[in-house]
Amino acid sequence: MKNTVQQVDINSLQQFGNLIITDNKMVMVAISDSAQSFTNIAIQQLLGLPLTDFLHHLWGSNHQKFLATVQALIAKQIPSQVFSKKIKSQYYYFKLNLNKGFVYIEWEEQHRKHISVSRMNELGFLFDEIYVNNWNFLCKALQKILKFERVFVLQIQETGQSSIIAESLKADKPSFCGKEFAQSFFPPELTPYYNSLAYRYIPNLDKLDQKLYSLDPGIHLLCSQLAVPPELHEIYLRSIGVKAALFFPLYLEGNFWGLVVAQHPKAKKIDLQQRKLCIFIIQSAMSKFENLFKQGLIDENQQLSEAELILKHSLADNKTVNCALVQNMELLTNMVKADGFGIYNQGDVFFHGDVPHTDLFYDIVDYLKIASNKTLFKDYNFKLNHGSHFQEELPFAGLLYYTLGIEKDYYLIWFRKEHNSKIVQLNLDKQKNGTQIRTWEQPIYDSALPWDDSDLRFITMLQQTIKESIVIRSAEKQMLTNELQLLNNELEMFTFSLSHDLKNPLSILKMGLQFLKSVGHTLSLEKKNDWFQNLSGSVTNIEDIIDNIVLISQSKTTAMAKDPIPMSYTIKKISQEAKLIHQAPDCQMDFGKLLPLWGEKSALYQVFLNIINNAVKYSSKNPLPKVCIHSTMDEHLVCYSIQDNGVGIPKENLPHVFDIFIRAGNSQSFQGTGVGLSLVKRIMDRLGGTIEIQSIEGTGTTVNLIFPISSPFPDSML
Repeated sequence: MKNTVQQVDINSLQQFGNLIITDNKMVMVAISDSAQSFTNIAIQQLLGLPLTDFLHHLWGSNHQKFLATVQALIAKQIPSQVFSKKIKSQYYYFKLNLNKGFVYIEWEEQHRKHISVSRMNELGFLFDEIYVNNWNFLCKALQKILKFERVFVLQIQETGQSSIIAESLKADKPSFCGKEFAQSFFPPELTPYYNSLAYRYIPNLDKLDQKLYSLDPGIHLLCSQLAVPPELHEIYLRSIGVKAALFFPLYLEGNFWGLVVAQHPKAKKIDLQQRKLCIFIIQSAMSKFENLFKQGLIDENQQLSEAELILKHSLADNKTVNCALVQNMELLTNMVKADGFGIYNQGDVFFHGDVPHTDLFYDIVDYLKIASNKTLFKDYNFKLNHGSHFQEELPFAGLLYYTLGIEKDYYLIWFRKEHNSKIVQLNLDKQKNGTQIRTWEQPIYDSALPWDDSDLRFITMLQQTIKESIVIRSAEKQMLTNELQLLNNELEMFTFSLSHDLKNPLSILKMGLQFLKSVGHTLSLEKKNDWFQNLSGSVTNIEDIIDNIVLISQSKTTAMAKDPIPMSYTIKKISQEAKLIHQAPDCQMDFGKLLPLWGEKSALYQVFLNIINNAVKYSSKNPLPKVCIHSTMDEHLVCYSIQDNGVGIPKENLPHVFDIFIRAGNSQSFQGTGVGLSLVKRIMDRLGGTIEIQSIEGTGTTVNLIFPISSPFPDSML
């Protein structure tokens, strides 16, 4: 029965074919101008009629087989159909497709009966193994079939930008190969037009105005080959003189990867058989490419496995995660294809490759602590997006970081250099007389090559490996904790040691809290964060001191586990705090070369905490207090010298400076307990080192700390 609804929606279609859309009862709900021309019935009368009435106009009583095919399609007994059928004297290709309960019946003229065997032989080279990864040969083959002016492969990047990676064209035409296009050329909303069918065919850009009359405003046209191209691409194609085009979507592991594009300056019809042949060739080439891609993933996974094995061995052989990572900085740099790599570990820094200088690196870490709370962060446009936050120009463009722990005190940061390129930009200007398009090549600065999936796969592996190592270490630590014995005959010394060494960090903590209480409301958020970080560091130092005292108490003979430890940051931090604690802001600190040491971090901290605090404290009454710290190294030893111009030690007291509770006669006006040097001596013994003290009363004191080198230091530490 004819539908009496008179409201009709009108859409545009290409003119090269015909389209009828029926509902699941085979009632016509949409029809194109060209389809209507096969009958002498007006559009308004056709809409709402049973499909069988229209088919009767085409084939009379011989339409039953066609009707049965449509019924089977609606019943989902058969898939979409493509076949050739004659109307009067002309053969047509019919395409039947079911989409969201509607049947799309499309037909177009057949221009040729078959593709010759000789023509297929000409294309046989494409399937030879030698050409499996050569997109240029694919373009050449398609150009030979289609006889189009230009055929190229457009790869869509993860960033939304696109680039032409292969091309075949007439000799007298300028090449597009290698050109990169901005995201504005292929915005995400245009993707459905290209990936909803096996290809898109536009034989004539000047014939996009066929009307489709529809009773249902929700008709979905993207599943029809007659759908017009997106306005953006239509305008662009016209602007470069293209009249005919073909687009074949490419998929890699099920994801939209790019397009094979064929363009021609004149209107050109391509027979459906030729288009199907092109699809077959492209899918074959893409299948081989995907196999190579997967083989590449296998090779990459093999490299990942080898890197994982190296890191696991290193983590097992070293007592700290940091030491293992520092020893493998070259591997960590290369696996992420970075130009430089830096590690920030509670103020200590390690570098490999092209990295910012130390002060700028600290500024970058401070900025990242505030700007991002992510465990993993990547930005190949870091300089472009964040460079304005720094007082000096960044010597890199891309940055990727991974941070460990919740305290934001351990960062792994990779850097990539600037990759200068040109990108084609597009701008649409809608005016009264039509839409104008403008394209131009824009130089791109402050941008690096993007971080890709392989980089992130390595970071994921690294995260997992480090987590496993931490779990293992936690279990080992728990076993050791369970074996600790109660302190006995040295309990009194350890009590004094705790009292002595905790004074400095506790004083810093106390002063900081008092400062925040009095003026905290006037500080900026950034300043407050700095203060809280310092207070957190003091708490960490207290924990380390306590842990080390307990460690010493376990055995008098067991040597401490050693790792290569950088000392520059720690020594300078202790020096600044010592000046604050002993109210000696004018004390001049001269630093020479501050070499790394083999030792245990908290034990080394206690050694230098005591020696530097003594140097600052006993120099503080000099009108021009001065402390000099430097180090030297030979093949077997590192020697640190800490020299002050303080009160000095009387000659008669020098033999007893390492005795607990013993203080020099001229030190009574200075606060102290006589425990510090005794504890330092004990720790140095446990580290296998020695301490020597030279002093002249009234002139000053020089302390030499001599540490053995267990094995060569990583180059990044020196």
